[in-house]
Formats: sequence, C-alpha cells, structure tokens
Amino acid sequence: MSNEIPLLSIIKKGSTTFPRVIVAKSDEFRNPLYWTGSGWSAEEDDAMVFANANDASWVCHDVLMQAVSNRPVHRFVVPVHLEIYGEKPKLTDLRKWLERAMRIVVDSPKHGLGPNGTVGVIIADVDEMKAV
Repeated sequence: MSNEIPLLSIIKKGSTTFPRVIVAKSDEFRNPLYWTGSGWSAEEDDAMVFANANDASWVCHDVLMQAVSNRPVHRFVVPVHLEIYGEKPKLTDLRKWLERAMRIVVDSPKHGLGPNGTVGVIIADVDEMKAV
C-alpha cells in the first residue's frame, strides 16, 4: 500500500478487425509500465492483451483499489436513467449490453482524481438495474 495513486491508461492495440487493449501506468519518472497479468513490466511486448476495454478496466479498478485500500470510504448514489425505445428487452440482455456499451469518463488530468485530495471511483453495477 502506497499513498501514491497510480496514473493508469487503457491503450488501444490490435486492428479494426481485431481490436485489443493493454493496461499501462507511469513509474515515478512517468515512464510507462505495462500490466503482464501478474505484475508490471517496462517492456510493452510483455503486456497482457485484453479483448475489450471493459476487461482491462477491471485491472485498473483492482490496482486503484489496492492503492486506496488504507483510506476511509464514503459511498454516494447518483441515479442514472436509461430509456430504451422500441420493444422492451429482457433485463438480462439489457444488462449484458449495458455492461459492454456504457462508458463513464472522468477527465482526471483536467479535474483531478477527486475533490480535495480524494480519489473518486465510479462503479456502474448493472446487476442492480431494475425497470421503473
């Protein structure tokens, strides 16, 4: 556990036909380190390749959680409403689609990781979704 919060990136790799991503972070000198599946390497060729950004984002989440695990946690709920036009989908199909399609972006470089030295982590729990 460290007080330093890692600067993490999901980097596009692969091709249009076979899009892939890797996870990277900066070392103390802002040199890139790449997630190998079991640790970090300075060699990009050692990077674990993910089929989609969603899977890579879970690695980022785990790394971030490890870095902030010694801090107190305060939880807030922000309602997000989703409207589907057309035939009503099955909830399981909607959850699968939403988990892959939704991206909530935080502009950390411009606005920081959280207010007043905190770290904000946004978790969209599609399993808690329900029809209203």
